[in-house]
Amino acid sequence: MAFYELTYIIRPDVPTTTVDAVAAKMADVVKKHKGKVLKSEQWGLRTLAYSIKKHRKGYYTMMGLSLAGAEAVNDLEYALKVSDDVIRFMTVKVDEVSKEPSAILKAKSRMGEADGSDAVAPMMV
Repeated sequence: MAFYELTYIIRPDVPTTTVDAVAAKMADVVKKHKGKVLKSEQWGLRTLAYSIKKHRKGYYTMMGLSLAGAEAVNDLEYALKVSDDVIRFMTVKVDEVSKEPSAILKAKSRMGEADGSDAVAPMMV
């Protein structure tokens, strides 16, 4: 089985239940192809670097997946393309899926510890 990281952005004007429903739908597509969701992180509502379909913010979700074959990836990407709520997605093949939290979540937890808020630290690229 190959390992993939899938990151997608959902429109900011949807309720949080829709964000959870899209994540559940993606997990169902993965399970249909006998794959596994190894890691799932919801990064929350974040400001986009540039507007996408007239949206300046979006709900980010990242999933670490174990899939067998290109057909599974194609079905997963097709489900994301036809979803009206998803405004952008990216699938990347990786050597392994790290069990550690992503840099986004680490920065978020550091910011929360520093000032007691749930603010997300800006990413320097």
